[in-house]
Amino acid sequence: MSHRYIVVGAGAVGAALAAGLDDAGTDVVLVSRGATLEAIRRDGLRYTHDGRSRVLDVAVAGGPEEVGLRAGDVLVLATKSQDLAATLPTWAWTPLADGSGVGADLPVVLLQNGLDAERAALRYFPTVVGAVALIGARHVVAGEVEISNRPKIGQLIVGAYPSAAAAPHAVEVAARLAADLRAAQWLSQDVEQVQRWLAWKVLANVTFAVSVLDGTPEETADLSARVSAEARAVLAAAGHAFADPRAELTYDPAEAANQPSGPEPWRPSTWQSFARGSGSEVDFLNGEVALLARLHGVPAPLNAAIQQVLGGAAARHEGPGVHSVASVLALAGVGAPA
Repeated sequence: MSHRYIVVGAGAVGAALAAGLDDAGTDVVLVSRGATLEAIRRDGLRYTHDGRSRVLDVAVAGGPEEVGLRAGDVLVLATKSQDLAATLPTWAWTPLADGSGVGADLPVVLLQNGLDAERAALRYFPTVVGAVALIGARHVVAGEVEISNRPKIGQLIVGAYPSAAAAPHAVEVAARLAADLRAAQWLSQDVEQVQRWLAWKVLANVTFAVSVLDGTPEETADLSARVSAEARAVLAAAGHAFADPRAELTYDPAEAANQPSGPEPWRPSTWQSFARGSGSEVDFLNGEVALLARLHGVPAPLNAAIQQVLGGAAARHEGPGVHSVASVLALAGVGAPA
């Protein structure tokens, strides 16, 4: 049966996936909403990679009613973590165009940061594939995405959730997706234990929030290191193991090196979300660490303080730089380094 990818979310990762798949001749539909959808419908989606800027010639829809889901489709959810709770039932209970079932009968691939997305999806979808996306991108202006990896677009590590033994169909979907992405100028690998990769990425993700804070380079570097170390201790206490990319990757990551161009420094996705005023993943990153710390009786004052400071900032639509490294340290009751 032929397959089609329905990529839900036209931010940096979603646009880059759709671009690569479409260029490779794979059937793909990109789904967007809000200001990004308005910009795409007005001007097209401007996509820049490896020095080439163009308007993507890819099918775009505003929601499931415009897609016409069909057997053989694979849903790829590339929304932010904070938007997933509303996205899952919307697509799960959409009827297939021929009336033979609903969206929940289709495989779903999760591209969210954190540790919660796959478990949440399993409430609706029997066939779940977890994924870790590694890509440098700028998405500050609605309808404009710039990818800084080259020559390949990025890296995507995929695997059946909760395990290969429990979800054999998800194993097949993950392997096919990885093969399709390799043909689409991505570095991709399907793995047996995707949870280890998700936990590994959290150690970097929790530092993204630090970029939103005002502080000297020395202050932000120190806080990032302490926040990541705290997260590692908490996740280990919760029973998580971590992947080792140096030993486990079957491709060379240097083929998708992050090489930003232009005068603007590269900013992580959390900073970009605050700059756009589009909400925050902090509750699902630093907040996930705080949750696990409370469940397992271990301390996580820095991650909890970051969540409290930036959770309120996101709710007030504050941009980057409003709060400081010093304010987080003070709230955590942790002193600055000597």
